[in-house]
Amino acid sequence: METILRKPDLSHFNISDHLEFHKLSYQLCLKCEPVIGDHDLIVAYGMAVDQEETVYKWLRKSEYTQKKANADHARDKTYMGMTAVVRNSMKDFDPMIRDHAVHVHNLLEVYGNVTKADYDGETADIDSLVVRLRSDAYRGSVMALGLSRWINELYDRNEEFKIYVDDATQEKVDKPAISSRAANRQTDEALRKVTNRDIALIILNGAGPYREFITPFNVLVDHYNTLVHEHYGRLHARIDITPSAIGAIPEQPFTGKPVFVLPELTLMVEREGKQIMLYPVFSEDFTVAYQNNINPGTATLIIKGIGKYAGEITTTFNIIRTV
Repeated sequence: METILRKPDLSHFNISDHLEFHKLSYQLCLKCEPVIGDHDLIVAYGMAVDQEETVYKWLRKSEYTQKKANADHARDKTYMGMTAVVRNSMKDFDPMIRDHAVHVHNLLEVYGNVTKADYDGETADIDSLVVRLRSDAYRGSVMALGLSRWINELYDRNEEFKIYVDDATQEKVDKPAISSRAANRQTDEALRKVTNRDIALIILNGAGPYREFITPFNVLVDHYNTLVHEHYGRLHARIDITPSAIGAIPEQPFTGKPVFVLPELTLMVEREGKQIMLYPVFSEDFTVAYQNNINPGTATLIIKGIGKYAGEITTTFNIIRTV
């Protein structure tokens, strides 16, 4: 028997899923108004949903503006993911890891939750934060905590957002007085007031009288939480390097010492329906191991993906005597 109301993962819903969830949730609240027992809270929730839908429809009028909103959501998720890694590392069994995590956490505390800032403020804060995390003062901690790919992703998402920043010509006469982020927060708060009331009533009276609302609401929450977690998994899935094109490795002279060469990789992937070229970087995206790389003959390179890359490639090059 359901006895609690589950919590939707609202902060990770994209803008369309966020609105769709709230519209379905509001319809359920209307249907179960006699069970919930607070007409005013449900009316306020409906008004918040209507406001969010108005803002959403305005965003949909401009593909440019919609892409900006999605880019902002992507950088928010990346920032929150990185801060979660740091917080978790503060509980690591290794005291050295904990010390590195505290070092980075103290810096993050200076900036606070940048996702709550306005667009310009968040952009500037991320620019500044990335510069500091890439500085010598934090390089050791970043490497110890494995934050390089998070920082690179945050930088990329912030740069992507800048592309879509509106100029004066993008403003619409019918632009809503409230931002999408603020509208979403108001809708979330309206739902929380409804569910907080129900939770209090469940504690007071038991779950029995409220099952008509509890069960379908939890089914709805489970469905959308699953969607967002699957999307997050696809977004952060590791990239297979095995289809990479490897630049030609010229013949290397025999010196009697191990010969080390670094391959150049290029990889074509599809993102959002577009083919883009990636250039994995040695030590950040892949490692190289060598076999038979001293004496004349055929040497072998074993390339393994790391970080956001996975897979293994083997290639060869020739070592020759020059005299």
